[in-house]
Amino acid sequence: ERHFSPDFDIIELKKINTINGIDISRYQAHINWEKVAPQIDFVFIRATSGKRYVDPLFEEHYSNAKDKNVPIGVYHYFIFHQNGLEQAQHFLQTLGNNEFELPLVVDVEEHPTYGPASFNQKKTVENLKSFVETVENATKKKMIIYTNIECFDKYIKRNFPTQHLWICTFKGKQSLPSKWLFWQTTHTGKIRGIKGHVDINVFNGNRKAWESFIGLEI
Repeated sequence: ERHFSPDFDIIELKKINTINGIDISRYQAHINWEKVAPQIDFVFIRATSGKRYVDPLFEEHYSNAKDKNVPIGVYHYFIFHQNGLEQAQHFLQTLGNNEFELPLVVDVEEHPTYGPASFNQKKTVENLKSFVETVENATKKKMIIYTNIECFDKYIKRNFPTQHLWICTFKGKQSLPSKWLFWQTTHTGKIRGIKGHVDINVFNGNRKAWESFIGLEI
């Protein structure tokens, strides 16, 4: 059964969920941060993919969000059949000394080219474990795994039982795993200051929990 991405407006989501944010990459080339920043509590920015690719707008998005004091997280798009250690080293090297308020993320989803469902499942999990361990050992911080329900069941549930989860599902809250940290509610969201669609995400908790999570509690 196919569930399509709902066309949520962030104004509507803010009435239901306390903490809301977006994730962006080179596909969001024109962002009016003056307009966007007051509407969001956080942003996740794509940094890298595979062993060599760097998102051409990573540095620009990072510095613009930083200028507006928006809490930042960054993610790496994982390539199933590429060496996990080498992908992790590429990710860490690209991040350099930049600072982030949110945990680092690895994006795990099946894709005909980059994450073929036909690729050896055991090898995918080995590569992913190597990636996560390398990044966590280097940063001394727990990573978040971004995935959808299908890939959660196939790759993550049994192999990464204690990992922070950022889940994409359009089937409503009832479809989420019991322990989720972020929920990507739509790929076709709308927010003033960004032309076209943007992914919108919510945090599992109230403002107090959020401030504690990003280290703002006094």
